[in-house]
Amino acid sequence: MRTSKPDWLVRGILCLVLWPAVLAAHGDWRIGQAQERLKAAGFNPGSIDGVLGPQTREALRRYQASQGLPATGVLDEATRQVLLPSERPPEGGEAKPEPWLKAPPGGEFQKMGALYQLPDFFSGLGTLYVDPSTLPVGPYLAYNRQDNLVSTVYMIPLRELRAGKAFNRLAGAHAKIDHVDIYYNNGHPGVPDPHYHVVLWYIPAEQAATLE
Repeated sequence: MRTSKPDWLVRGILCLVLWPAVLAAHGDWRIGQAQERLKAAGFNPGSIDGVLGPQTREALRRYQASQGLPATGVLDEATRQVLLPSERPPEGGEAKPEPWLKAPPGGEFQKMGALYQLPDFFSGLGTLYVDPSTLPVGPYLAYNRQDNLVSTVYMIPLRELRAGKAFNRLAGAHAKIDHVDIYYNNGHPGVPDPHYHVVLWYIPAEQAATLE
């Protein structure tokens, strides 16, 4: 089947706007440690997620100003020396376990099935949790029947892609990505408009195929 130019254009846009989310999904233990130190010092960085988002940048600027450092809003060398004097991962080189890795993820996340009177477990995806405030894009956290995180899903409305909207601050779990799937959906409860599913898989494709 031949793919039309608009389809290729949409796929190209998806790759460009969602690649930052793929990178962010790996997280950074240094940013996470800095967020913990900032919070302890009274500078609220928002979620302790290892991502240098707007709230963390603002907390860094206020901390830097309080220490007489250039208020860059980034974890530069001068800031690391003051904020992270012992710059090493906790517990013998391993980062703290990510709360999202096991279901339920906590916080504001709710089962998508409960929100929209759908089955808890979706064939091919797993049990989905989403923070309603992030709808329709997500992230949707998908878990297998053993309550282990298997993927992060984003649902990107086609009309927003066509309007040129960027999606460059999407949250993601701190887990190694095995592969990424992108596919079209006509709409379903929760995201009724036509959209693309962008699935960041943390398990191999052969394991993903067993999610029934």
